[in-house]
Amino acid sequence: MKQLIFLLLVGLLLSSCSNEVTEVEVSKKAGVWVNSGTKFLMGSDDQVEIVKDLISNYDALNAEGVFTNTRDSLRFFSFNSKEPVIITSDNLKEMFSSYDSIVSSPAYFLPYELDGVRTIVEITSREVKYNKNGQVEEDLFLEKYIFGKDGKIHTIRQWRAAW
Repeated sequence: MKQLIFLLLVGLLLSSCSNEVTEVEVSKKAGVWVNSGTKFLMGSDDQVEIVKDLISNYDALNAEGVFTNTRDSLRFFSFNSKEPVIITSDNLKEMFSSYDSIVSSPAYFLPYELDGVRTIVEITSREVKYNKNGQVEEDLFLEKYIFGKDGKIHTIRQWRAAW
């Protein structure tokens, strides 16, 4: 009888220790694009990898590599220009010809989606370009890599940052 009571107490004690897990639905949409009211969602790490690969090829002065996951031409909004320029692999090769090396040091990669409209990877980075004429160009940038529905980067927007 003592064993039966002991076993019941042990069973009762063990059953009271079980943790119940309750799933809670969390809204994955947040923020707002003011002009349209469109919400934001977190983006994909796959797109972060595409941007990392682009930056790695940029640092390696590899124009063809930069265009691996982009359209044939990129719309580029430079920090010091009001109008975009269209960049091709040939344009980039020409630009690279004046540099010995480029070093980009991103601080973060933030992928997000404007719900149903476009996806973006935002980064801030320090960029140092070593010109063949001995000049060193240093900048801090906020950049947005904008993807099309085809999953390729089609636009890069750049702002100079002071941080």
